[in-house]
Amino acid sequence: MNRDDGTAEIPVYNGQQAVEKAYARAEHNKRPFFGIEQYEEGYAVTYDLLPAGKQLAPTARKELQVQLTNEIETIVANESLSTIEVSKSISESLGNISFLASEESAKRVAQVIKPIVLDEANWTKHSDRNELRR
Repeated sequence: MNRDDGTAEIPVYNGQQAVEKAYARAEHNKRPFFGIEQYEEGYAVTYDLLPAGKQLAPTARKELQVQLTNEIETIVANESLSTIEVSKSISESLGNISFLASEESAKRVAQVIKPIVLDEANWTKHSDRNELRR
């Protein structure tokens, strides 16, 4: 599947220092953190709505889980894409999928996450109570 629909707009942060700077900008601007993180172990895709004081609505979170599971299964089944063990953690406010073996795979995963997580219509006001369920 060709996904030439905005992956160039997804930031790729190389290392912890770059991620920390991006988080600081997100917090300063009260905007979500979203991007691909590049480490020695591989690539991670992360979203965090907390800097914006928001969280995903329950229906959006369920849709994200379904879409993300489907994409990860597609990547793992594709012999042309190298894979390593991939784990995912998805909550109302924070999500991390790691580690993907290539930037191409990370961008595919980010393209699934981006339209759901960054669509303000899918947000509700953050509730501290929900974070206790992580």
